[in-house]
Amino acid sequence: MMTRERFGILAMAFVAAAFGGAVAGYFISAATVEAAAAPKMISAHKFVLLDNAGKTRAALDLTDKGVAQLAIMDDSGVLRAGLGVAADGAPGLGIYDKTGKARVEVAYSAQTPRIRMFNSQGDPLLALGITQDGHAGIEIMDKDGKPRASLEVASDGTPTFRMGDAAGSRIGMDVTADGRPGLALLGTNGVTRATLTLNSDGAGALTLFDASGNATNSLP
Repeated sequence: MMTRERFGILAMAFVAAAFGGAVAGYFISAATVEAAAAPKMISAHKFVLLDNAGKTRAALDLTDKGVAQLAIMDDSGVLRAGLGVAADGAPGLGIYDKTGKARVEVAYSAQTPRIRMFNSQGDPLLALGITQDGHAGIEIMDKDGKPRASLEVASDGTPTFRMGDAAGSRIGMDVTADGRPGLALLGTNGVTRATLTLNSDGAGALTLFDASGNATNSLP
């Protein structure tokens, strides 16, 4: 594997899709309910649960976009949890704070499970998931939602840790599947400018690159 290929910085895909809703299913033993006293089926376009004061605490309905959803509110009418399934079959869960801002999202779509966490302003700061091709990873964002650090493990077992500024990745560290550790330093344009590697035979090497990513000097 060439040095530039090895340390190429790839964008993580765990937060690429918008959260589309949430859902959960469960079964209740027939022994716990009086089936004979209850109707066998009730059909409606929407169900609303009210508390003793007449306030809506939960609603089960189908949105215009085809999302079957269950919304649960607190006694102030603020959405605090949501469960649903999108029209394409993607399930999801949302948890919200007392102001109605999303704080946690759990979703599964395109064979990719993912979790996102948000600050009190509703900005995503942490994401973790597993891509369709078997990459598992964690991504940490700044207050503007820009990725600043990530840790992922490729399907072949190679772990990679990256850190960056607001413009992109600047440092990359990894250990290849055959046990070769390495460190890469990138310029502001994302081009690798220096690498420090250790081969499987124990020999180390320092390589410097020009602004175009071409190797110019190497030790030894």
